[in-house]
Amino acid sequence: MKSLSRIFSLLIWVSVIPVAAGETQNILVFFIDDLRPELACFGEKYVKSPNIDALASTGVVFERAYCQQAICAPSRASMMAGQYPETLGIYDLWSPLRRTVPDVMSMPRYFFERGYETSSFGKVYHHHNDDRAFWSVLPDVPGEIYADSKTLESIQQRKKEARAKGLKRLELSKASKGPAFEVADVDDDAYRDGAVAQQAIAALRRTEGKPFFMCVGFAKPHLPFSAPKRYWDLYQRGHFTAPARKLPQGAPSMAFTTWGELRSYQGMPQAGPLNDEQSAELMHGYAACVSYADAQVGKVMAELDRLGLRENTIVVLWGDHGYKLGEYGLWCKHTNLELDTRVPLIVSAPGFPAGHHSLTLVEMIDVFPTLAELTGGEIPESCEGESFSAVLEDPSKAFRSNALSQYPRGSNMGYSLRTDRWRFTQWINSEDQRVVAQELYDHRDSQMPPRNLADEPEHAKQVAEFAKQLALRRQTLAGPTSVAQ
Repeated sequence: MKSLSRIFSLLIWVSVIPVAAGETQNILVFFIDDLRPELACFGEKYVKSPNIDALASTGVVFERAYCQQAICAPSRASMMAGQYPETLGIYDLWSPLRRTVPDVMSMPRYFFERGYETSSFGKVYHHHNDDRAFWSVLPDVPGEIYADSKTLESIQQRKKEARAKGLKRLELSKASKGPAFEVADVDDDAYRDGAVAQQAIAALRRTEGKPFFMCVGFAKPHLPFSAPKRYWDLYQRGHFTAPARKLPQGAPSMAFTTWGELRSYQGMPQAGPLNDEQSAELMHGYAACVSYADAQVGKVMAELDRLGLRENTIVVLWGDHGYKLGEYGLWCKHTNLELDTRVPLIVSAPGFPAGHHSLTLVEMIDVFPTLAELTGGEIPESCEGESFSAVLEDPSKAFRSNALSQYPRGSNMGYSLRTDRWRFTQWINSEDQRVVAQELYDHRDSQMPPRNLADEPEHAKQVAEFAKQLALRRQTLAGPTSVAQ
């Protein structure tokens, strides 16, 4: 059935693709770390994101795109391989793609083997050297995450003290963390993302007719929220107020985190909530970093236009997962909640309708097969996603009936199914496959529903139906913990 679906999709694609026969399209993919779908082009007008908005006006904005796991390493590996974290066996930050699944087909490998120049700048994979054999160009990541000399000196001193105590690796990193934000009156290139943009621009200038698959990864708005002062000045502190801190009624504790990622930075409390002033400060910093990353996207896009490459380049911009900015009293990602799994996705392909929004559900594993198809290649059999090229032609077209995400919590794996209206999650014990907790949220009117409805009698039939759908989805996964139910 899957093969027939792909054949039918290919027939549709052949009838609509506007590129001349034999012409090969370039691909430029922007990776934005921790970016919420909270941009002007997504309806949040207070956010200053003119360059991403301009890109959106040339393509399709996917309002309901979902990552497969809300943490960067599994999400990025999943997107690049077109496979679920369960299939890859990657659920954490310490499992590089090539070490975990050495022979897997990935986008860098796919386009490298098709004769493209493949290049990676900045943070693309979580592990920078992943897929090294299939990158034509893989320079070191340049620049710093802090620019203030006092901050850098403080970090060096803390690192020295931590080493004197015998701390190594992860413990050393935690003990020598800097502040959670920084405001420095410096040029863009003083920070890492500005330097990464310049690397990408230089590479574009070196293109000489050979098609390219270029990935450009910007770290902001990931912590620390460090950005040049002029981006902080785009916003007024009074705009930012701490959101409601109440957790959904009846939700299991394993659905949430204690946001240790933020707590590891200087000045952050080791327990308990942030106060309102701290929350507003961090929300301000996050917005500044979004605008800073947006400016770097604009620089690369301007060079693409200047070189006359835009008309033959497919551009994709995505965020590896969502982010919580104090909602529920929580921060960062690491859950199956809507705020963590919903991501921004914009695809601009030459000749396709421009300036449209799609409300259909898509998963990030669908990007690989889509780019394969748009460039005239065969979709690898290993891909578990499906091409949404037909949605690019008609953004009102339905695509998926649900989107699947997952997140591990100790010995339990949470599998989450997002439909047009509902989010259903089961927490399943990996040892005996027991369902240890369930969640059902009605997202008709809110990204933050106030109650877990899974245990309410009037939703029992709905829960049973979603449980069947989830079991069917899990049966298709190839990972070792995947068991038919």
